[in-house]
Amino acid sequence: MTPAGLFTRLRAPRRGRGFTLVELMVTLAIAAVLAAIAVPSMREFIARKRVEGVAQELVTDLRYLKSQQVQRNEPVVIRFGSTASTTCYILYTLGSQRGDCDCTRSGQPVCTQGVTGPSEELKTVILPRSRGVTVTSAPNMLVLGGFNGLPLGGVTIRAAVASTVGGEVRVSTNAAMRSDICSVSGHESALAACAP
Repeated sequence: MTPAGLFTRLRAPRRGRGFTLVELMVTLAIAAVLAAIAVPSMREFIARKRVEGVAQELVTDLRYLKSQQVQRNEPVVIRFGSTASTTCYILYTLGSQRGDCDCTRSGQPVCTQGVTGPSEELKTVILPRSRGVTVTSAPNMLVLGGFNGLPLGGVTIRAAVASTVGGEVRVSTNAAMRSDICSVSGHESALAACAP
């Protein structure tokens, strides 16, 4: 072959080679298998982040409640409740005559009138059960009083923020009103596991 013939051979355009139908079907099958594995895992991840987000908000609200008690120098309360369609909690001041607030009342005022004045609602968090995250606590009420925002009677709470898909996170307080958050169950948690 002459050098001129070699040059023309090198410059000759190659025919483009595309994918065959078999190669395309194999690629789609692999992508479908990977998607089937990833979707449930992503669903669990999103549910877990919702649970952890509600638990972190509860910790923040407990700190806020203590700061309000110290600032106002009057008793404040966190109270948990639930109905068939929601779980909730409410932060409020007791008022001078020990009014009451309830987050489960629908269509009615949340706080009742005491003898000389109403309780004041500070914040209400309502979680529809349809969204998959619930919050419950034992006991269902905590009162902070005195001049330093400590729980009256040394009462502490142990709240559970849970989801059937996202697992459970526990928020608990101690006698000094410090909050602790830990993971009871669930996958891929950034939180430490709860002590048994």
